Amino acid sequence: MTGFLLTPLVILSILTLILGQVVYEKKIDETNKISVTTGGFLACGEIINITQTRLGIFDKQVFHINNLCLIGINRIETVKLDDKHAEFLIYHDGQQDSENPYKYDVERNNVW
Repeated sequence: MTGFLLTPLVILSILTLILGQVVYEKKIDETNKISVTTGGFLACGEIINITQTRLGIFDKQVFHINNLCLIGINRIETVKLDDKHAEFLIYHDGQQDSENPYKYDVERNNVW
């Protein structure tokens, strides 16, 4: 009975170490940073998160992008960042036949 309960827990622990690893991280400004994590088994590409640091130790996720289908992201440049929108250039390995660098625009509207 113990093996029956312990086996899924061990498998889940190993999968958590493999999936969701941070492969790229960069500060956008003093309070915001952008990070790229690996996706799950059925994920089309990697996941891009923008987090905001509060009080020096707490990170709040303010934006989440998981629908770009980009793999092998190795650099993200901030082209434009103001109160209304942000523009990024995302450099990747080009396996999914999308332009490299991929231009991504985000409407901010004072959300983050």
